[in-house]
Amino acid sequence: MFPAQSALEFDKLPPRMDVKFPILGFLMESEATGYDLKQRFQDPVGFFYRVSDGSIYPALKKLARDGLVKLRTERRGRRARKVYAITPGGRAHFIKMLREPAQPVFVFDETQVKIYFADREPEIALEHMERARRDDEERTAILSQMVAEMRRTGASPVRTTMVELGREIVEAKARALARLGSQLKREIQVKRRRISRTKQSRIGEATR
Repeated sequence: MFPAQSALEFDKLPPRMDVKFPILGFLMESEATGYDLKQRFQDPVGFFYRVSDGSIYPALKKLARDGLVKLRTERRGRRARKVYAITPGGRAHFIKMLREPAQPVFVFDETQVKIYFADREPEIALEHMERARRDDEERTAILSQMVAEMRRTGASPVRTTMVELGREIVEAKARALARLGSQLKREIQVKRRRISRTKQSRIGEATR
C-alpha cells in the first residue's frame, strides 16, 4: 500500500521532545521551583506538549549534574524550597537546541485508531467522530479565548502566533470531522440500501 521508502518511516520509533528543552526555555525567562515549572506547563504550551509531573524533577537533576542549571535553597520560615536558575552554559545549550530542526510530527490519536478498526461497526466509528468533533470545537473556543487575551495583554507576538496556529489546526480538524462524518453516514446508508435491495432480489428469486 505504501512505497518501500515511505515518508511515514514506520520502522522508526516516534520521536519525543526531550522535556529538558522546555524546562530550559522556562528558566531562560526566570528562576523557578519544580512546582513553578509544573504550573508553567499548564500555560498555552500545554495544549501542544504534555509532560508528566514525574519527569520534571529527574530532568532538573540531570540538568544540574550537567551544569546547565544551578540550584539554591531558600528558607521561608520552617519550609525550604529549591530554586533553579539557568547557567550561561545552559543558555548556550538552549539556543543551540532551539536552532535545530524540529522532529517530524507523529500523531498519537486513539480516536483515529478506533475509527480505523470500526469498519465492521460503522455506527461506533460515527460516535467516535462526533465525540472528537465536539471536543475539538470546545478546544477551539478555549484557544480563541487565549488568543484574544494574549492580544489584549500584549503577549509575545511569537507565542500568540503559536497559539493561534494551534487554534487553526484544531478548528480545521473539527470541520474535517463534521464533513467526513456526514460523508461516512451517507456512504453507510447507500451501502445498507444496496444490501437490502440485494436481499430482496434474492428472496424474490427464491419464491419464483
